[in-house]
Amino acid sequence: MHINIALNPLDMLDALVAVGILYVFLQKYAFPPLLKAVRDRQTRIDEELAAAERRRQEADELKSQLEAELRHVKARAEVAMNHALRDAEDEAAQIVVRARQESRRLVADAEAEIASERQHALASVKREVADLALGIAAKVLGQERADEATRRLVQEFVDQLGPEADGEPTP
Repeated sequence: MHINIALNPLDMLDALVAVGILYVFLQKYAFPPLLKAVRDRQTRIDEELAAAERRRQEADELKSQLEAELRHVKARAEVAMNHALRDAEDEAAQIVVRARQESRRLVADAEAEIASERQHALASVKREVADLALGIAAKVLGQERADEATRRLVQEFVDQLGPEADGEPTP
């Protein structure tokens, strides 16, 4: 098979003129809007990339600020915790001191009460001894009751017995 292609120069000229007219037409009416759309799209993409970069930088700055604030808060919390611990230790020491003072006061009060009760008991014993001595003396002497003068003498004698009678050594 053999194909015979014949090129006619007028046909080629017609085709070249048609392509030239099409090129001028496209250059005037089709390419400017297409090029504008491509440029607009490129501008929009560039702006979005710039905005994304700004947001990334802002996020990095915010992250740095938050990390610094977190470090600051942790440091303040540690200081506050140390201060609270010191206060608690001081309060515990004060509680121990107050408890010791209260204990000493209670012991002193108890000792004073014991001494007072002892004095009352000794006074009661002395009265009973005096009454017994008077009763025995009255029976020995044959009197029914001791008179007031005798009672006073016995009471003075018992009162003069002093600390030795209380069971305490004299200085």
